[in-house]
Amino acid sequence: MRKRSVEIIQKFILNTDKVWTVKELALEYKITKKTLRNDIGEINQFLHSIPVSDITVSEGGALIKQEDFDEALVEEHLYNMDIYLYKLSNQERQIYIMMILAVSQHHITMQNFAEELYVSRITIVKDIEQIKEKFMELETNLVIDPGKGMCLKCDDQKRIEILISLFREIAIDIKHNGYFQRMVMKRMEIRYSLSAIFSYMQEYMQVCSLVFMEDVFYDIVLYLFVIFNFGRKEGTVISKKAVLSGIDHLILYVGAMLHIQVTLEMLENFRSYIKRHHLYSFVKTVDEIELYKIIMHFVEIIDQRLQLGLGDDTKLLDSLLMHIKNRKDWGSYEVELPKEYDSFINYELLQQAVNQNAWILERYLTYKLSENMKKSIVIHICVSIIRNRRYMPRLSVVIVCPGSMATGKYLEAQIKNYFDFKVIGVLAAEEVPEELEAKDKKVDFIISTVSIKSKKYPVIKVHAFLKMSDMNLIQQMALQKQKVQQDVMNPKSELLKSMIQDIIDDKKLADLLCRKVSEVIKDYRNTVLLVQENALGDLLEEAYIQICNREMTWKQAIYKAAEPLERAGFIESEYIRKSVEHVEEYGDYIVVSKGVALAHANKNYGANKDCLSLLVSEKGITFTETEDKIHLLFCFASKGENEYLELLKSIVLIGKTDGKVDEICSKKTVGEIYREVVYCT
Repeated sequence: MRKRSVEIIQKFILNTDKVWTVKELALEYKITKKTLRNDIGEINQFLHSIPVSDITVSEGGALIKQEDFDEALVEEHLYNMDIYLYKLSNQERQIYIMMILAVSQHHITMQNFAEELYVSRITIVKDIEQIKEKFMELETNLVIDPGKGMCLKCDDQKRIEILISLFREIAIDIKHNGYFQRMVMKRMEIRYSLSAIFSYMQEYMQVCSLVFMEDVFYDIVLYLFVIFNFGRKEGTVISKKAVLSGIDHLILYVGAMLHIQVTLEMLENFRSYIKRHHLYSFVKTVDEIELYKIIMHFVEIIDQRLQLGLGDDTKLLDSLLMHIKNRKDWGSYEVELPKEYDSFINYELLQQAVNQNAWILERYLTYKLSENMKKSIVIHICVSIIRNRRYMPRLSVVIVCPGSMATGKYLEAQIKNYFDFKVIGVLAAEEVPEELEAKDKKVDFIISTVSIKSKKYPVIKVHAFLKMSDMNLIQQMALQKQKVQQDVMNPKSELLKSMIQDIIDDKKLADLLCRKVSEVIKDYRNTVLLVQENALGDLLEEAYIQICNREMTWKQAIYKAAEPLERAGFIESEYIRKSVEHVEEYGDYIVVSKGVALAHANKNYGANKDCLSLLVSEKGITFTETEDKIHLLFCFASKGENEYLELLKSIVLIGKTDGKVDEICSKKTVGEIYREVVYCT
């Protein structure tokens, strides 16, 4: 089978529910429909050998799998297929030969390759002519001895470079291994898989808070994959007194996890590779709290434009933190965004917002985000929107049209198709005021095909046949109306009450049950939640709380908030200077919620002890980019031995709880402030 036929079978295996068409695949591979049908014939010959029934072509051109098409069985036979049945492309055959030559310590004849690959010797002769040129481009000579055969003349370092180049060319990744890739891995007798090395790299990055530029990450994974599988393992044991960097420890860690003793020679070669390819400048040690605040700032800026309630979704923030720190699900494969418009997610608008604000993350990470990275972030945000939509109360709308009810009913059908709204009714334009009063039902907004005015209800004017711009307007209004409430329990309780009202016909009984639900939740909050300390209670002490009655700039406030911590010897003056420099460099990212900011720097700048202080400013602290004044400025330091994300979330929650900042500022003593802050839930 040809490579293309194998790839088409893989599509059937990997995408079990998708129905492929002749036209679609012909366009993808840029071939005629006739050629594609020939490929299907070749595929069916392979299926007969299993045996499995043919893939048929419907009158409309759809490719139909039969009931006995067992994906697992077909995959097993596909990947165990003899090389005789697979027709290597010229490129695949030449890469295969180059790899064998790169690892071989002996001469190999052209006849050996011809027999192994089931081709003529003349075919191999033509391949070798091109292979010689490719090796020359890699500054290596292929020596041909008529009596012995062929071999490469180069040192070990050059062999490693060649293998890295070749493995990169066939794009072996942990998710998409085709038949040729598996064939190469089997022939090369790979002992340590790329996926294992990938996972150990992720573990090390997480523990050491390292972030790599995407290409650099895969470059290092590929280097370790090649060196551990093909490099020399003999050498000098590394001394326990040796001075090692974070990157040095990386190769030692991965080696230890693979049960390989990394030698001094292996370490020096790794250092040389990193230096030669200028990879150090793309590796950054990140502070988890700092990165989390940067991500919060990034999400908040996007949310200001889209009004999706993203900043309230801690699951989104947590997943983006893990995503960026651990490179979760980022690979060399292409990330696809849906091409069709979703009824409540405008992918184009969302992707545009991510692209325009990616600089916020890039400025901190010190490298550009690839298109794959940005698309992955878009997908995380989409998941957040879908997740939170479950907790939004169902909106009620009224549809308004001219005198003809046919237009209104047609618009109603479109609205029900695209949005999960409760349509109260379809009204003629002149009936709107009196009819809405008579219905005595909650109406969130009006969707109208004509211009009408209403003081009580928002009105969106749309076309009778909805256009994309109309759906965008409706979506924005819906998201504003459905915006997740600040109280983390409220969305679910509102959903529960909405369900009660939908299910129970007796309005009095439904109202009674809803009141009881609200009372139970309120009692629970007052009797259970309010007596629990939040994460701030672990670090904050009354001695480190200050009250300031004058206006201050953000810089003055940071120095003031840090004073008690520096006086106690918990932080050095350099730590305070660095906290200020971070704001100068990255902007007002330390503003974590309404009225609340958190100053912080990396542990390497003089964090002697885990500590937290608070400056309360009733008149407010002025920042450069943030319009509203900040009234609570926390100063935090950590030696890095404990995780404090929950502490950060508790600080954020203060600003997201209605009236909480004002309540704290109204307190006259540090004792009252302490109790109000530590028991804020």
